[in-house]
Amino acid sequence: MALPRLTGALRSFSNVTKHEDYSEELADLTTKRSKLHEQLLKSDLTWKKIIKFVDDNLDKKEHQTVNGDLKTILQAAKQIGMFSFSSSL
Repeated sequence: MALPRLTGALRSFSNVTKHEDYSEELADLTTKRSKLHEQLLKSDLTWKKIIKFVDDNLDKKEHQTVNGDLKTILQAAKQIGMFSFSSSL
């Protein structure tokens, strides 16, 4: 069985190069993060409002399940918040 030719693979990936300067990509990421942070600050959505919505719109049976899910989401959000804080140092 003949092996595939390397030249075809090289032609396929000839436009893939290593970027030496990542500062522009880092700046874009920083800009995106700051815009997201601004949107979150402008948003008036809070955990209290989410819990009130759940309390007002769900049956007792569903209430326990959703509260458990909300606690899991809150714990994950806290972990993400701690990670992003420690990674920004």
